[in-house]
This record gives sequence, structure tokens and C-alpha cells, in this order.
Amino acid sequence: MCKSALASGPTKVHHAPSRLQSDSEREVSMKRPLRSRPWAKAAALAAMTALTVGGLTACGAGSTPAESAGPVEIVIGNQPAATETARLALFNSLVETFKSQHPNYVVTTTEDGWDAQTFSARLAAGDLPTVMGVPFTEIRGLIERKQVADLTDAVDQLGVTDLLNPQLVDLVSADGKKYGVPTMAYAMGLVYNRALFEKAGLDPAAPPTTWDEVRAAAKQITDKTGVPGFAQVTTDNQGGWVLGAQVASRGGSLVNEAGDEITFDDAATTDALTLLHEMRWTDGSMSPNGLMAALDLAQAFAGQQVGMFILQSDAYRPLTEQLSFPSADFGFGAMPTVSAGDAPTTLSGGTIDIVRPDASPAQAKAAVEWIQLAELGKYTDKDAARADAQALASQGSAVAIPGLPVVTAAAYEQYLSWISDLNNVPIENFRPYLDEVAEQKVQSEPPVKGQDIYATLDPVVQAVITDQGADIPTLVSGAASTAQALLSR
Repeated sequence: MCKSALASGPTKVHHAPSRLQSDSEREVSMKRPLRSRPWAKAAALAAMTALTVGGLTACGAGSTPAESAGPVEIVIGNQPAATETARLALFNSLVETFKSQHPNYVVTTTEDGWDAQTFSARLAAGDLPTVMGVPFTEIRGLIERKQVADLTDAVDQLGVTDLLNPQLVDLVSADGKKYGVPTMAYAMGLVYNRALFEKAGLDPAAPPTTWDEVRAAAKQITDKTGVPGFAQVTTDNQGGWVLGAQVASRGGSLVNEAGDEITFDDAATTDALTLLHEMRWTDGSMSPNGLMAALDLAQAFAGQQVGMFILQSDAYRPLTEQLSFPSADFGFGAMPTVSAGDAPTTLSGGTIDIVRPDASPAQAKAAVEWIQLAELGKYTDKDAARADAQALASQGSAVAIPGLPVVTAAAYEQYLSWISDLNNVPIENFRPYLDEVAEQKVQSEPPVKGQDIYATLDPVVQAVITDQGADIPTLVSGAASTAQALLSR
């Protein structure tokens, strides 16, 4: 998503299998996550490692392709930096487990990961890790340019395909072949204050599911409590990002599938902005802050001064852990739709693990086995799931925040059931979202110059909130022309 002091930029995908978070990562951030999952602290490392190693050893056992008899060299990317001692220790422990499981694999590791500026040159020079993480936004271009390996045989034979969320498999597929493994995904939805819902006479177990219902609920919250019923982040490219999610929920998109044509000069965008304008100027139910950064929104919500907003479910973590928002008051529903009964559409991003295009079939298989061990083990092995949960819970960190599962709905529900007694996240508060997970559609972020596109829309959202006479069609058309010129460069 966007760059600011609250989070690093979107292309620095940190693929590390540990649950360990550096101090800098624990700053309050309401932005989309860039790491494969929340990290626990070093205090839980020893106990978790022992349990995780034992639990994950069995992952992928059974009907798997035969292992190469000769040595197979594999370089694992995204190793945590030496300064991140706890994360690095767990990473190294998993590497040792991987080596013990596959004695014929010659394994080395590197801190090297995704860098859009150097990827092509390093690929040409043969200087890439065998396996590394890349953002969702990059996979289509990598496939089209034949810069990733075909993993079809490995993921199918090892059972990874059957485990993964089918919609995310579609994101990494082309012409019937699969070119990556999604390992982390976020979902956009409706964040709401359950306590304010109750004060306003609304049912916190049944949040709005359509945009008309959002408008009505926002007005009711304002009328009954005096608090803005709705707020929207508008700065640091996040205004464009969140608007993109609102456009997707109405059947639109910011760009075409190839990412080379702007498509937001349409009714979906003008309708989304018109709703914001009406809540702000007709209903008086929207926060008047037209320059609302992520931290501003987080603090307002934590201070009981906002009823609802659109963001990813991971907003739960900074709100409850850094800003002391009561976990019982946090609610999360699916993205609203235009009409009742429509399947919701969520804008999504995250991390996809890829393998370099010149990897041999044996190397591709080894890479997928590493991904199974390091990233997917907790969804297939109860002991691994509980070890992960115990480590997080022991130091007060949120255990399992429902989002866009990288695995099937059934596998995800099984995972949640395995850790239900350990999970300190009130899952029922996410039930309105979870009930829609299997049906919701997924739209990925713009694959080319996403940040530039978002930046063109920030001032449009700001104008709608600060200018009662804003000419929405003209604003949208101007932004579309600017964004198309950026894409054409």
C-alpha cells in the first residue's frame, strides 16, 4: 500500500517463517501488513521451536513425489537481519529442521529478497535466491515475463494446491499452470465499534452489509451518540488505497487486469465518492477531518470518536495492543455491497513465495517443501498450530486475527478450532466477516505503479470531505487522466 512514517513501503516483502517481530515493527500502524504474519517475542522462542519442529516434521508426509537421490542446492531468501536476533534464531532453527528432514539438500540462506529496482538485473546475472517472497502486485508481470518457475508439479504432488484458498491460487495461475504459493494475505472490510453500536441501538452482531446500510448506521450512531458514524483515511496514498477497495466493492477497479489502463473514471468510483460526500454534507455523520492519516484514524477510533471505517482486519492489533482499545468492542465485517445478497468483494494484497525461473524440478520441489514447513505447517498440523498460538499468547500478542485465509475456508476453520482455547482474539466479533469468507471475491491491488495511482486519488477523497461543492465527476476524470499519463511513461 503506501509509504509513510508508520510503515515501510509495499515492495519490501519480508518473508520470514518466524513469529518474531522487531521493535520497529511494533510501532502503531494501521496499514496493510508487509510481513508474512505477526511475530511473537524472543521469550517464547525456545519452547515454540521445540514444539514447532516436532509438529512440522510430519507436514507433507504421505503421498509426495520421490526425493532426488543426488544433492539438491537451494538458497532460501529473506533471512532476517542479524539485528533481529529472535526472528533470526527461529529462522535458523527451521532451516536446521529442514536440513535434517532432507539430508541430500545443500541449503544456504541469504537476506536477499524482493527489490523492484534490481530484480531483473539480478535475475539476468543469476544472483537470486531459489525461493523468496514478492508482493501480490508483482506476480502477473513476473509470470508474463517468464521470470518465475512453473511450480505446478511440485504444488500439486505435495498437496499444496488442495490446501490453498482457490481464489489465491487463481492469482498465481496462468494457462493452467501455477507459479507461486500465497503465504500471507490481508482482507479489507468494515471495522466498527461494537460498544457504539449498542449505544446507538444497533446490533453489534449484525453490522451493515450494504452501503445503504452503512449510511443509515452512520447517521444513527451520530444522532444517538454525537460521534461521527464513519471516517476515512485520506493521506499518504491510503486515501486512494481505501477508495480502491470501495470501488472494488461496487464492481469496479482502478486498472485493467494487465495494469496498463486506468479504469476508475466510471460510475463505481463516482458512486463511492458520492456516498462519502452525502454522509459528510447531507447527513453530518462523517468525520470532517479531510487530512486523516492512519494514526489519526486509529487514535480517534481508540478514543471512541469514530463508529466505522474501512481497513484490513489486522487493524485489530495496533488498536488493542498499542492504543488499548477494548478487544470486546472491536468488530469486523465483510466489505459492504451495493445490493443485499451480493457476494462481497475485497481488495487484497500480501506475499507470494516464488522460485527463480532457472530452478530445476528438484530445486522447485525443495523450495515448495520449505514453504510447507515454514509457512503452511500450522494449517495442517495441530501441534504446530498450538505451538504458534502458545508462543504468541504467552507474551500478550494477538494469536489469530481473521483475515483473508491463504488456505481453504475448511482448513482455516480447523486451524481456529485447534487453537480456540489459546486464541485471545474474540473470534465471534469477526463472525460477520468469517461467514462471508467462502463466498467473497478477491481483487488484487494495481500491478503497476500502484502507489502513484493511489496518490492521484488522495486529493480527490480529501476534496469530497472538505468541499461541499466538490464536482466529483470532474475530480475523478482529472485524476484518471493524471494516472493514465503516469502509466504511459
